[in-house]
Amino acid sequence: MNNERSHTIRQEIIALLENAPMTAREISQAVRIMEKDVPHHLAAIQKTVKRRKLRLEVTPCCCRNCGFEFRQRNTFKKPGKCPGCKNPRIVSAIFRVVP
Repeated sequence: MNNERSHTIRQEIIALLENAPMTAREISQAVRIMEKDVPHHLAAIQKTVKRRKLRLEVTPCCCRNCGFEFRQRNTFKKPGKCPGCKNPRIVSAIFRVVP
């Protein structure tokens, strides 16, 4: 099995997100990187797609218990728990690249 990539990790992520919305976990599985590394790549991708006149659209995380949405979140990391009800069950954000 050949482990060499024909594109960079970020190029692969951009191509995936242009085709379909994905969570950080789905991205990590598709490009074979650790899930904790995905937010770092997404921050760089946000700048890259902006130069290409595209946009990284983020459907925010939300609490499974009370429905609180993390709309004002400036990072791509999944929060640890809900600030409202303190429940740790958080639905992952969904990312996609749109024109």
